[in-house]
Amino acid sequence: MQEPLSFLQFSSLNDVTGLKHAITTRNGGVSSSPYQSLNLGYHVDDRAESVTHNRTLLANALGYGATSLVCAQQVHGAHSIIVNDTQRGRGALDWHSAIPQTDALITREQQLPLLILVADCAPLLLADPVQHVLAVVHAGWRGAVAGIAAETVRHMQAEFQSHPAGIRVGIGPCLCAPCLEVGPEVAAMANAACPAAIKPALNPDKAQLDLRALLEYDLKNAGVPPEQIEAMPHCPRCRPDIFFSHRGQHGTTGRFGLVAWWD
Repeated sequence: MQEPLSFLQFSSLNDVTGLKHAITTRNGGVSSSPYQSLNLGYHVDDRAESVTHNRTLLANALGYGATSLVCAQQVHGAHSIIVNDTQRGRGALDWHSAIPQTDALITREQQLPLLILVADCAPLLLADPVQHVLAVVHAGWRGAVAGIAAETVRHMQAEFQSHPAGIRVGIGPCLCAPCLEVGPEVAAMANAACPAAIKPALNPDKAQLDLRALLEYDLKNAGVPPEQIEAMPHCPRCRPDIFFSHRGQHGTTGRFGLVAWWD
């Protein structure tokens, strides 16, 4: 028997008028092991038919059009793009038509759902209730060190006159510091960006990287007030029963997602 779909939401963003969003789990879909069951990624070695079925299940459950979805071919960078109605449906039901070389999607269009996929990296939702702008962001350690969170804030500011002090942010499930051990080169880059994000590990040749702390620091430097940032405590590697984890499943796993749109 197929499990029901289950979702997480940012409680601090539920009162933003017109904003709809959900973070999926791995449960409630049709994909087989090791992608069981609500895998949303076409770029992993799952059956495309299963991914299409899963994305359709998700759209029907949340109430948006499955063929309207806009997705990105994420590359662990810091590039963001403004999405308008001409891009409606890009990557909705396949991988190849998704917007290339992009890790953050920004829009103010109505009924234009945006999806970011993750499996250890952090999904971020940025919302400006005044200018009616939202962004979904994929931030792993590379993107976080490159400043993708602040870059997205600046892009919203430049394109739509968003005031950073008015932007509200949710940081979704991502690796906790003990589950994100990195080598000295990565540790040095992260330390240069935010010293508080690096912690000692049991292995003297490694360090723990606090991805949430790094992203929060970047957002605060961009002008987002700390009290307007909500970070979920969940770690995909610690909770493989709920989430897909690239590290936890040694690279062979599905993707869960953050979807958001203006109603």
